[in-house]
Amino acid sequence: MKRLLVFLGLFIPCYFYAQDSIDTTSANNIIANKIVIEDNVERILYDYTQSSELGLNKMIAPKGWSEPIIKAQFEIRGIVLKGALGLEFKDAKQGIKAGDGFFIPKDTFVRIFNAGQGELILIEVLRPAYDPSLVKEYKDFPPE
Repeated sequence: MKRLLVFLGLFIPCYFYAQDSIDTTSANNIIANKIVIEDNVERILYDYTQSSELGLNKMIAPKGWSEPIIKAQFEIRGIVLKGALGLEFKDAKQGIKAGDGFFIPKDTFVRIFNAGQGELILIEVLRPAYDPSLVKEYKDFPPE
């Protein structure tokens, strides 16, 4: 019992000191802009973008979510944190599972959707950053 008290006496002050020494008000701390987007269902995007050169987002999309077919003038890279991401191209569909990354080249026709049975959470990096003028939507994949 005495050893336990000595251990706690040494550990607890270190724990509280470590927690107090974290500065969350620094200029390096980026607070996300929460954006609610209504595609076929509502999804949430947390935008951490700081410049037009590079976009950084965390997206949370419910089961059944889908974007329209798009052609973006920026590349999209990312990592699926939870669920399954679906990418539909003119002649193929691809599934990306949690823990895996993905890459969509600039000027690619693609439909992005939740391919899983539950919530989809992913991080995406856009280069350059998102700008509405850089995205065109389509109802169908164009003929080649």
